[in-house]
Amino acid sequence: MKGKFKNIGTGLIIYTLLVVMGVVLLPYASISKENCLKVIKLYCDVVFWILKKAFNIQILVQGVVPDNSASLVCSKHQSFLDVLILLKVLPEPKFIMKSELSWVPILSTYARKIGCVTVKRNDRTRSWHALKEAIRKEAQNQSGQLVIYPEGTRTIPGQEVEYKKGVLVLFSYLNRPLYLVSTNAGFAWSKTGKFKDNANASINFIEKINYSKKGRYNLHHIKKKIETDSLRLFNKESARG
Repeated sequence: MKGKFKNIGTGLIIYTLLVVMGVVLLPYASISKENCLKVIKLYCDVVFWILKKAFNIQILVQGVVPDNSASLVCSKHQSFLDVLILLKVLPEPKFIMKSELSWVPILSTYARKIGCVTVKRNDRTRSWHALKEAIRKEAQNQSGQLVIYPEGTRTIPGQEVEYKKGVLVLFSYLNRPLYLVSTNAGFAWSKTGKFKDNANASINFIEKINYSKKGRYNLHHIKKKIETDSLRLFNKESARG
């Protein structure tokens, strides 16, 4: 019972801080995209500190993190935590995110400021139009990392679902490097809100795929790379107890 209240209390603090910091620092964040990113990264640092103090959760980043050249990041998604890690470590992140989040106060304001794109998950027509709009906007940018979650939703560690084709559409039209990212963040902070004591929350930049007109790219390769390494990270952490 004590552990349950600790989980609830920690989650409440983290999400309350999202609102408080978002409101208090909004005037500063509204000045520029750079300021907005500074506020977001500060929030990530505070959350990581809370997780360290409350549960001794360590944040680990492996592989070669993209520089600020324009690129795509295709990542496994298990938890709010892997979102925060990418927000922190990527120089100029922006996300393809579900349309429901566009109605969330504060969060949606910051998301728009850094250039996030919303898609309606269960409406193929609207999703396609949103992707085309993202392609149009991104084609003009020479910097920033556009993050897409190919599963379209959070999954639990070890779970596999079908990958959506949006990542291939973006890759083929934007002609920029694609980074594949694995994670076990759901082990440390599950999508149900449970935290794991003494866990390592890892993300790994597995592979950088440079675009080539002669290249043959498919979801099978992308999925196999991400799922295999995510399972490796999960099994490694599970073995630690």
